[in-house]
Amino acid sequence: MKNLHYVYLHSIGLTQRDLFLIFENSTLSAKEIFDIISTSFLQKFIKDTKRVSRIIENLQCMRFDKIEAILKKLSVDVIVYGDELYPQSLQNIPHTPFILYVRWVLPQTEMFWVVGTRKISSYGKSVIEKIVPDVSQVFPIVSGWAAGCDSLAHKTALQSWNKTVVVIWTWIDQVYPSSNAALFEEIIKNNGALISIFPVWEPGNPYNFPIRNEIVVGLSKWILVVEAQEKSWSMITAALCLDLWKDLFTVPWNIFHSESAWTNILIQKWEAKCVVQSNDILEEYESQVKQSRHVKIIPNISGKELEVYSLISREEQTIDMLIESLDSTVQEVTLALTLLELKKCIKKNIQGKYILS
Repeated sequence: MKNLHYVYLHSIGLTQRDLFLIFENSTLSAKEIFDIISTSFLQKFIKDTKRVSRIIENLQCMRFDKIEAILKKLSVDVIVYGDELYPQSLQNIPHTPFILYVRWVLPQTEMFWVVGTRKISSYGKSVIEKIVPDVSQVFPIVSGWAAGCDSLAHKTALQSWNKTVVVIWTWIDQVYPSSNAALFEEIIKNNGALISIFPVWEPGNPYNFPIRNEIVVGLSKWILVVEAQEKSWSMITAALCLDLWKDLFTVPWNIFHSESAWTNILIQKWEAKCVVQSNDILEEYESQVKQSRHVKIIPNISGKELEVYSLISREEQTIDMLIESLDSTVQEVTLALTLLELKKCIKKNIQGKYILS
C-alpha cells in the first residue's frame, strides 16, 4: 500500500508539524525512518521528553497490522505533501497538513463551502435549495458537514447528482453528528469524497474544529455565508476566508432578525458580495463555468432504467426510439422513463424528446 509507513509514523504520535520537520531535514524514506525510530532520533526534532516517551511506547504496543487492515477495509488513499494529487490550495494555509486520508476520489477542481448556523431557519433552507443545485454543477461542495446548513448543502447537491466533499474532524470512519449517518452512506454511495487529516482511531476533540475548518477553507475557491450570528463559527470562518483572500458571498437578511442578520454586516462593509440567485455567483467565474471539469455523478440506477439512461445520454430519444432500440414493451420503457424523471435524471425538451436533466 502506498505511503503506508507515513501512516505508521502519524499513528504513533508524530504530528503533521513533526512530519514536516523530519522529512525536510532527512533524505531517508518513510520506511527507513520508521525502522530507525528511537529516543535519540526523536529528540533531534522534539524537545518535549514526555511526548518522546509516549511515542516510543506507542511504537512498541501499536498493532500496525490492524492499521493496514482498516485502511484496506475503508479503501483509504494516503496522500502526502509533494504527491501529484496533493491539493495545491492547501499549501497556502497557515497550517498545511503533511498527510491526508481520503476515501474515494478527491476532485481535482475548485470547490465551494456553504457556511451557516446549525439551527438552520426556513429562510436559510430556502436559500440553499435555490442556489446550491446550479452552483454545485460547476463547483463541488466541500464542508465540515456540521448539522444544519452544511448538511443540507450536501443533501441538496446529492439530490442534483452533483459531487460533494466532506472534511472530517476525527478519524475518517467516525460519523458526527450521528444524525448524519444516512448522509455519510449516501455520500460514499454517490462517489463523494471523505477527507481527514487526523490519525487512525482519532476520537472527536473540540480542538479539532478550527483545524478542520482551516482545511475546508483551504480547499474552497469561495464561500457562501447563509446565516450567521455575531460570535459564531460562521463569522470566524468568514474572517479566515478574508485573511486567505478567498471570495466571500452572502445573502441579505431581515434587519430585525438579530440572530442571523450579521450577513448584512458583511455586505455593508463590502467584505462579501450580495447574492440573491445562483448567477450572482457563477457570473464571477465565467471561464470555470464554460470549461468546468466537474461532471455530474451517474445516478445509482440499474436494470431497464440504466439501459434507458445510457441511450438518452448518447442522443435525445422518443419512446418509440427507445422501444425499438431496447426491444422492450411500452410498459417497461414507460415505467423506466417515469422513474428516471422522478429521480431528476432526465426530462422532456420542447420537441417532446427525452434528454438528460
